[in-house]
Amino acid sequence: MAGVQRIQLNNLNINLKNALIVGIIIAKNSPRKIGSKKKNGDSRGVMSFTLRDSRVDTINADVWGSEYFVITFYERFLVGDVVEISSPKICVKNGDNEFYRPQVSSPFYLSLNEGTSDVGIFGGETYSTYLPLLHIPTKPCSGYCGLAEVVKLQENENTYVDLLVVVKSVKPAKTIKTKAGTDMSVRSIEIMDNTTPAALILDVFDIDTIQRAEEWRPLESVLFVADARVSFRGRRAAAQLCARSVVTHQPHTPDAEALRLYIRNQTNTRGWEAGAWSSWSGERACAASVAQVRDRLSNGAAPFCAALHALLTHLDLDDLVNNTFHDLNSEELRVRFADHTGELNANIPITVLEDALGHSIN
Repeated sequence: MAGVQRIQLNNLNINLKNALIVGIIIAKNSPRKIGSKKKNGDSRGVMSFTLRDSRVDTINADVWGSEYFVITFYERFLVGDVVEISSPKICVKNGDNEFYRPQVSSPFYLSLNEGTSDVGIFGGETYSTYLPLLHIPTKPCSGYCGLAEVVKLQENENTYVDLLVVVKSVKPAKTIKTKAGTDMSVRSIEIMDNTTPAALILDVFDIDTIQRAEEWRPLESVLFVADARVSFRGRRAAAQLCARSVVTHQPHTPDAEALRLYIRNQTNTRGWEAGAWSSWSGERACAASVAQVRDRLSNGAAPFCAALHALLTHLDLDDLVNNTFHDLNSEELRVRFADHTGELNANIPITVLEDALGHSIN
């Protein structure tokens, strides 16, 4: 294209008018409708994505246009696509807005407007050199937070953590109602690491990431999650992906490989989870009633071990069928136990259920 100059992210400046930028999309956020309308009545929309063109250099980009244009753009370009951007507006970052974006290296951001800037799939000879960049975390892996620390966090607004975890299970996507009454898709990912046997739920709301999660394999896929937001279900900590989050699947780092091998070695033994809990807690699994277990949980206790003597009163096999679309060895079934002091809901690994009942999952 005449007059267009290809520029690396580390050479950007606000005076460039006809830059051509090539990079790989490493994150993106869902489109949002803007309240104001154009004279013809069309609603306006905006979405954002994060681009990388080297191991170090990253930048955020906003896409503005009609609601239809923005939604189409979101559906067309996916995380992992190598794209070329022509004639973007190069803007200096505003500190107030950056809190809700992924952390990036560039002091600028790109503004792409319908009819002014152009984005397409890059097909040049250097295409393959960009693909490994998808597996490099956007933040130093040394600063991640272990799940043992996350489960002890007290409820507080705007708590963000970096996580290096292994996928334990991928739940089916479902639709929920927001407070505004609109439908929203969500998928829950159960994650684990080497700091505690306690698994944590990571909720995913972005459609692109929900679809990417289909490729994540229980006990094999490692994720580095930059800036996951800590939320609470009752008193129990969970995590959510948000506009600040960047998920790196199978990060190319020594820590990630070490974690994957650790989890593989731990889970190769049938019944490994019960042994891991005992070893981690450092306490014997003393006999307890349902009421005693519930009291200890209601007081916000850290995870603990107990020997429960109770009747299995609820076993929903339909739930088992709905949950077993991935790896059977990592799936759980919701059950209910009861004794003379009350009832207790629980999740039980399918492998433990097979041993207890003497029947295979089939």
